Amino acid sequence: MPNTDQTPLGFLSVQIRRGRYFFMEAQRSSGVDIICAGWEECERDYVIERKDFRFHAVELLTGGAWEVKTGRGWKPAAVGTVLSYGPQAPIGIRARGQGPHWKYFADFRGEQSTALLRAAHLDRRRVRRMADPSAAADLYEQLLRCAGLRPADRSRLAGLLLHALLERVGAEREAGPGATTQSRAAFERCRDHLLENYPSIKRLGVAARKCHLTPEYFSRLFRQHTGQTAAQFLVRLRMDHAVKLLQNPGTSVKSAGLAVGYSDPYHFSRVFKRTHGVSPRSFGQRAG
Repeated sequence: MPNTDQTPLGFLSVQIRRGRYFFMEAQRSSGVDIICAGWEECERDYVIERKDFRFHAVELLTGGAWEVKTGRGWKPAAVGTVLSYGPQAPIGIRARGQGPHWKYFADFRGEQSTALLRAAHLDRRRVRRMADPSAAADLYEQLLRCAGLRPADRSRLAGLLLHALLERVGAEREAGPGATTQSRAAFERCRDHLLENYPSIKRLGVAARKCHLTPEYFSRLFRQHTGQTAAQFLVRLRMDHAVKLLQNPGTSVKSAGLAVGYSDPYHFSRVFKRTHGVSPRSFGQRAG
């Protein structure tokens, strides 16, 4: 259920399960102009090849298994991979495996674009893998939240956040070649536990112990492999299930909330609206 403040631009892929987007009005400045930014959950068969994209773009892979092509062949790309493409800098990106496949992107143009890519160490080598992508993911989220600001504030703050994002990407240390095998296995065990039990989970500390991990390490795994906290991941699972339930005209807001673990319908409504941009009652009326 895309959330946009303008009509989506034509280059958005149709192989998107759901997304949140932030579009800037057409503008030209002497520095750098944000065109749009977004978060997407891609279909399992998602594939796109940008042969000569008209803007500069930086993407961050935060969930699922991927492959990236910058030359002749496809190479694996894990969570935490950040990549750039644009005019005369082609790239291919495709999802692999079951997913979920999540990624952020930001598109921009302007005289400072080359300097920003250099700050992120993406001017010569267009694919990097960060050991901890969570801070960069936070900055993408702040960029998306600019959509609710007044136009003048939106333009100014979005530019500052783009600078901060690419500086942060450049400052992050890179993941070692074999450092994440054990970590990835532990994360997948924790993720699967939440996928199977999210309606009944009351406290994440209990979930961590069920996975034989400390709450601190449990939380760190989610930040490292998804760019989200474990709490954010859990809320997203619940709210996505709630959407499916509310698409049935016979499902009440109260029963949908109970089914995904919320005994208080008012609390459920607040979380649903914060996640999807509309109240569950409004969503249910649209679906009906």
